[in-house]
Amino acid sequence: MITEELQKKGMTNALQKKAYDAVAQALPFEIEPAKITVEPGVSYVQSPIRAHDYAAGLMAAGASVVERLGRLRGLPSQTMTLNRRLCGLRLNDLQLQFLNGYSTLMDNWPIGPDNGTYRTKDGRYVTMIGLHPHLRDGLLDFLQCPNSTAGIRSAVEKKTAQQLEDETAPLNLPLFVMRTHEEWLDHPQGKATEKRAMIDIEQKGSERKRVLGKAKHRPLEGVRVLELTDVVSGPQGGQLLAEQGADVIKVQPPMGNVVYPIWMAVSWGKRNILLDIKSTYGKKRFAELLGSADVLVDSMAPGAIERLGFEESARCRLNPNLVYAKLSFAAPETPWADRKGFEQTSQAVTGVMDTHSKKLAEPTLVAALITDALTGYLLATGVVAALSEREEKGGYWHVGAYLTRCAAEAVPFAAPGEAEEYAPVTIQDFIDFGVDQVSPFGTFTRLAPSVQFSHTPSMAMLPASWPGTSPDISEWMPVADAPPKAPHYPSKVAREDGIRNLTVCYGIPDRGDAQGGFGLASKELPADLKAEIERYMKTPSNRAARR
Repeated sequence: MITEELQKKGMTNALQKKAYDAVAQALPFEIEPAKITVEPGVSYVQSPIRAHDYAAGLMAAGASVVERLGRLRGLPSQTMTLNRRLCGLRLNDLQLQFLNGYSTLMDNWPIGPDNGTYRTKDGRYVTMIGLHPHLRDGLLDFLQCPNSTAGIRSAVEKKTAQQLEDETAPLNLPLFVMRTHEEWLDHPQGKATEKRAMIDIEQKGSERKRVLGKAKHRPLEGVRVLELTDVVSGPQGGQLLAEQGADVIKVQPPMGNVVYPIWMAVSWGKRNILLDIKSTYGKKRFAELLGSADVLVDSMAPGAIERLGFEESARCRLNPNLVYAKLSFAAPETPWADRKGFEQTSQAVTGVMDTHSKKLAEPTLVAALITDALTGYLLATGVVAALSEREEKGGYWHVGAYLTRCAAEAVPFAAPGEAEEYAPVTIQDFIDFGVDQVSPFGTFTRLAPSVQFSHTPSMAMLPASWPGTSPDISEWMPVADAPPKAPHYPSKVAREDGIRNLTVCYGIPDRGDAQGGFGLASKELPADLKAEIERYMKTPSNRAARR
């Protein structure tokens, strides 16, 4: 029951409510914004696109869905509290995690010249991503140039933007034209994408062989999640499910591309096993896990799971009550359904980068993973909604979330840049929002979960770990009789000045000339940004605003 006191709290920020409502419209049931309180907090993401409000609204909607499933399973009604600044900070989790005081962002190869935005022959721009070796090699082979800024710039300037996008499409390389939002809405892919809800949730069949039943302590306890994911969005979705009590087993091939800083940031709460699904043993073991799971989270390339022999008919046969959650760059049954894409390319094609860069000399990405992180939240929200429906209706469920859909929805959240103040990321953020969690590797310092529930704390019971730290014979964990104790505590490392290499900044700039990409663990800031931050920090009102 919503009391008068709750109605007075609710969601008072119009942009946050707009994001919340966009998710609510995609759900098969109503959710209750009156149970949500979003505390004020100053932005660090310097952009006309209000990333903090967009994040707060989407995260709050996800919290409402979790709360609803908890009530369905017999847990008490809950209120939920979010902090606007923390919601935005959580968009850059992979740069805001430390092990024994040092950033886990150690690799510098993912920010090479093959990851950038370049001017083309016709004066437009294209964005390309060569994050993994096969993508990097494919792009360089196509461009016939060395992996240097000058080499790529020279090659790109020989063709128009549309030529480059058209010629890389058959090669399935992540290179796309940077478009305005109006161009996106007029493009066949944009038109098809805009017809989709924020989350796809579809029931198939009505068998009811598995139900979760009553919960003892946490909304998702007893939920079994199998994860086939890579990079940020898919693993983010699995991590969010683990934070609410789900048992998550992430499957990784014995050999493949792993970006370890990203892996460490999004493997919280999971057991990680190695399994070669192409082998006889691996396929049999995966089928066993799939048959007893509640959820399969899949963010592999389009068609990959089908090529492994687990097409939809096989999944339905193995598990008629499975929730299959698919995350991809573009939605199925759209012109780009088979294309690979990333955070950067989704910002480029939908108009996010153009809108963000109107007053800048070079097109630049929003300095936070506004698409990667939030599409992961959308996927987790859809999974919990499907589990809630499955509890009452049975059936096999399909859930879909797409980077380009999430990115396009962010563009209308633009407002004049002068409309708000900004406070850089500093150690104070870890004093305010940081938690420490002890692991076999040492003490991790990271940001607290984005949502505080009044009765069931959000927490990852397992620390981040390396691939293969759990054996491939691992079985699902039984639900504990005793309520879990929080494994983390307010950051002592931050309060005692134990974080060694945090760079004070406003996020992760990635400029159009491919010369951006400095990280929060960088030794030195660009001189102009360093001077700007020093001026900011000397102003008394701004020092107070950091909170």
